[in-house]
Amino acid sequence: MTEEPIVQEFTGPSLGAMLRGWRERALLTQEQLAERAGLSVRTIRRLEGDHPHRPRGTSLSLLAAALSLNAAEQRRLITTARAGIAPAGDAAAPRQLPRATAPFVGRRTELSALDAARATAEVLAVVGCAGIGKTALAVHWAHRVADRFPDGHLYVNLHGFDPNPQPLHPAEAIRNFLHALGVPRQRVPAGTNAAAAMMRSAMAGRRLLIVIDNARDAAHVRPLLPGGTGCLVIVTSRNQLPGLITAGAAPVVLDPLPDADARQLLTGRLGSVRADAEPQAVAEIAALCGGLPLALCIMAARAATHRGFSLGALAAELRATGGRLDALSGHDSFADLRGVFSWSYRILSAAAARMFRLLSLHPEHDIGVPAAAGLAGLPARQAHRLLTELHHAHLLAEPTPGRYRQHGLLRAYAAELTEIHDACP
Repeated sequence: MTEEPIVQEFTGPSLGAMLRGWRERALLTQEQLAERAGLSVRTIRRLEGDHPHRPRGTSLSLLAAALSLNAAEQRRLITTARAGIAPAGDAAAPRQLPRATAPFVGRRTELSALDAARATAEVLAVVGCAGIGKTALAVHWAHRVADRFPDGHLYVNLHGFDPNPQPLHPAEAIRNFLHALGVPRQRVPAGTNAAAAMMRSAMAGRRLLIVIDNARDAAHVRPLLPGGTGCLVIVTSRNQLPGLITAGAAPVVLDPLPDADARQLLTGRLGSVRADAEPQAVAEIAALCGGLPLALCIMAARAATHRGFSLGALAAELRATGGRLDALSGHDSFADLRGVFSWSYRILSAAAARMFRLLSLHPEHDIGVPAAAGLAGLPARQAHRLLTELHHAHLLAEPTPGRYRQHGLLRAYAAELTEIHDACP
């Protein structure tokens, strides 16, 4: 077994004796403690020696779990191990947050909601439809509060909604977290439950900020959650994550940007000179994108790569009958709105997928359960279950109880699918 990396000598006299006392109380030999904690026997001997060395925080957490230390004993272990050590000893703390989106526009209400929720919840769930800006908001806010988590910042993209239909397995995400926290990969147990237990031990007593991005559902997230207090988790998903909300996570639901913020986002991407030259075109593009940040960014990128096109011409292309999604498509799968929408559509049940398509035939954007049932030729109770499934997937909004609404761009996508799947022969 490879020796746990050791840094900086600890000069206090009590760490070794304290560990020996706890080990003997647990009726463990050094070999048994090493096996239970996932550390080398050599590391245990050095820590219990007359001149112990300070282990990484990960090793302290693993030892605390292996010795079944209570909260007071864990604090004593960490305090004793850190005594006399300069802050530079924590330089290896992971810093994995992605770069924040610039310029970041709007979301003042949502940012305030995250600030308020942090005081009462240890898991924050940022949810909303495809392209609504969940990751941008979560990463932007995480950077704002990162300095309050001195033991590190972890990030993982679970690829729950992605060109690849197979999301990242929680076991792989756990291995990545443990490796970032100093546990060699070869020491991580093969089973998801055992690896998750080791991860919780490694996180115990630490103040970590953890961003779990693009989760498929609550089951995708649960194995990655810390077991104790002190850590803060931010989860993003197109799923409403009711299982996490029921367990105490604080939801922050994203709606499309208001018109003013949508225009500001476009102006920031286009440059004020170009935007100010055609304010009506900017307003029209913002309206046709329905306040969806991804659509706005795709149009801004299109304008940037076609400098000779007027914004009015781009607005006309977006406005053209049947061309709305064509103007928002591209060769990059993450900048192709049809593709991005499809990642939500493909995991629906067959009946919910059919309901999603048929809703585009309704003359109004809002629809109630009776009208949806008539449209699909289904009993009202079954229609309500399908509408609920679409709502949980954020393919429908429910602005008032029992009334559902499709975003304009999702409605255009559903209409295209209807022509393919539901057209009469």
